[in-house]
Amino acid sequence: MIKSSRIKFEKISISKASFSFESFKLKPVELEDYLDEYIVGQKEAKAIISTKICTHFHKIKFIINERIDDHSEFIKNNILIIGPTGVGKTYMMKLIAKKLGVPFVKGDATKFSETGYVGGDIEDLIRELYWEANGDLEKAHFGIIFLDEIDKIASAGETIGPDVSRTGVQRALLKPLEETNIEIKIPQEGYGVFEFHETSEKRRKKKLILNTKYVLFIASGAFQGLEEIIKKRLKKQNMGFISDIVVKEDIKLNYLKLTTPEDLVTYGFEREFVGRFPVIAIFDPLTEEELFSILSNPNNPIILNKKRDFKVYGIDIAFTDGALQEIAKLAYKENTGARALSRVMEKILVLFERVLPSKSIKYLGITKEIIKDPEGSLASILNSPRNFKWKEDYLKALEDEKKRVESYINKKTHLFGDEKFELTSKRLNLIFEIYKGKDIELNKALEEVLFLWKQIKNYEKTFERKKGIKLVFTEESIDFILEEVIKKDWGIFAYCEKVMSRLEYIFNYMKDVLEENVFHITPLALKKPNKYLENYLKEIKSQER
Repeated sequence: MIKSSRIKFEKISISKASFSFESFKLKPVELEDYLDEYIVGQKEAKAIISTKICTHFHKIKFIINERIDDHSEFIKNNILIIGPTGVGKTYMMKLIAKKLGVPFVKGDATKFSETGYVGGDIEDLIRELYWEANGDLEKAHFGIIFLDEIDKIASAGETIGPDVSRTGVQRALLKPLEETNIEIKIPQEGYGVFEFHETSEKRRKKKLILNTKYVLFIASGAFQGLEEIIKKRLKKQNMGFISDIVVKEDIKLNYLKLTTPEDLVTYGFEREFVGRFPVIAIFDPLTEEELFSILSNPNNPIILNKKRDFKVYGIDIAFTDGALQEIAKLAYKENTGARALSRVMEKILVLFERVLPSKSIKYLGITKEIIKDPEGSLASILNSPRNFKWKEDYLKALEDEKKRVESYINKKTHLFGDEKFELTSKRLNLIFEIYKGKDIELNKALEEVLFLWKQIKNYEKTFERKKGIKLVFTEESIDFILEEVIKKDWGIFAYCEKVMSRLEYIFNYMKDVLEENVFHITPLALKKPNKYLENYLKEIKSQER
């Protein structure tokens, strides 16, 4: 089928596993923990958004499973997110969409405001859910629509007469936000020659309707100027302690957290529009310390992408803690949130990215000195490229990176699930090597090692089931196997079968003659099976004496 749409909307790729209410068991705290792995701070906003999204889907699941005849009005907890630029509003929605696996479409409200009464365009946004669900109409009914830059459709205060362009968009959204039927327009040329044998008349009568009753809408914006509206209201109300705070400029208060529906109406929204968003989540501005925490998170895409920029030229870079702290300090001064981190980093490192690929330099340790004086540092490197100092800087940066990785994993032991996975120093090194070698999120490197570890455990069970012999790999032998299969890019079962084939006759002998049925596999058994057998027999003889 060919889809047709006048406006190109951003769609977020969802997980391969299709969403189903039968398997939906995600709890608010679990979703919040997932967001904590990627987003720094915003504790209150994460709690509100995680709770309302999980409740929304659990409520629908209850209605479907209990087969409740829901003739009564289904009140959706549409969410309005308010917060300054660069604090992670859009990023959080993308993470949630991937985690849930529901159809997710992001639309920019500014595109709607440019063309006035664009109800049709808003309907196109809803139709995109159908295409994002790969033509599964049932799945599209339970999607999420994310409206970014929603503050841009607020009526401008200085406009003479009604602000038709913006209030028109708000009114066009009223019905979809609550419940309406949208026809999915299937272009006639989209049908394959042998796909349908209907007459043209029947084809024209065939309609697909997407009802928005269970579609969750999440709107987001920076709402510049809203703070001033709140301050004016507080002064008029003379709210005692709050009023005193307003006067004191030295006390920092996130006034957005005091937002009321009336403030949003004053800002330029229709009352009916505000009423369609019963949940409001406020994001806090990021502090300098939080900006550093964002950079030091091994899952952070800003650092990973910068590493890839250099990796394409065969140059490996690593950052010291001091460098990240200096970048955070410079970014904080720009007052544009996390977006400033990329801008500061690009401005400084573009000099090195331009020149170093033409030199024979294969590694670079990004230090505090480089961030503070990039031109001088680059000149020093070019003047004496063989100076051992650059190697020391790189090794120091690697050491700092490894400590950040270890610190992160030690705080996130819940990622291991219920498995008895032990984080040995060897496994930590392997995780770090995968993380560095592939420049991927640390979570993915951890998942890769954890998956291989589970396969080793599965091999133990499979061997016992097939051979009647119980193998127990020691932690040291598991480390050895992990290192071998990762280094040689082998499969766990293929590697274990190859090694165990040399030991199987020994196990059968032990089982038949010595009535031994449980064998602890050490690294020696994997490296030198004959020596392992010799030691094993010696141990048995000594026990017999």
